Amino acid sequence: MAKAKPRYERDDWIELGLALLSRHGPEALTLERLTDAAKKTRGSFYHHFEDHRAFLEALGECWLERETDEPIALAEAARLSGKRRETLARRAATIDHALERNLRRLAASEPVIAAIVAESDARRIAYLVRLFRSELGLDAADALARARIQHCAFVGAQMVFPDADERFRLKHEATMKRTLWRK
Repeated sequence: MAKAKPRYERDDWIELGLALLSRHGPEALTLERLTDAAKKTRGSFYHHFEDHRAFLEALGECWLERETDEPIALAEAARLSGKRRETLARRAATIDHALERNLRRLAASEPVIAAIVAESDARRIAYLVRLFRSELGLDAADALARARIQHCAFVGAQMVFPDADERFRLKHEATMKRTLWRK
């Protein structure tokens, strides 16, 4: 008796989408490419998502949780050890930078993704503001200015140095620390 194929679940579609986006860019997220890669039918896809927009929203929300909320939570967990910035820097150096670059490219043509990227940027900057205020005692305006510079450097480095390794990214972060993280 042949073994029944395991059902392709909603999370499987999202994981596939994230992998294809990371490796091949926004062009890989067409319904045809998704179903071909999954070896599943359109019906299987539509069983889990009302439409392509709903899929993109789920994909973006998954990315937001993994690449924004989880790193912030990890940094907060290191609060007692006084290593929030180090924890955040290490996590930021090891995220899937190709995925982030390609998601930002996708945001240029997909409003649902643009809104999620904007939310991520806002959360990341807000967290950096809290760190600048609590660790350096900066006023709100100075903390916001530095947080924006730090985040722009993080995003910009992904674009300018797409093939940079973790060591390069940590050195870049150390330079940011020497310039932005002093009174």
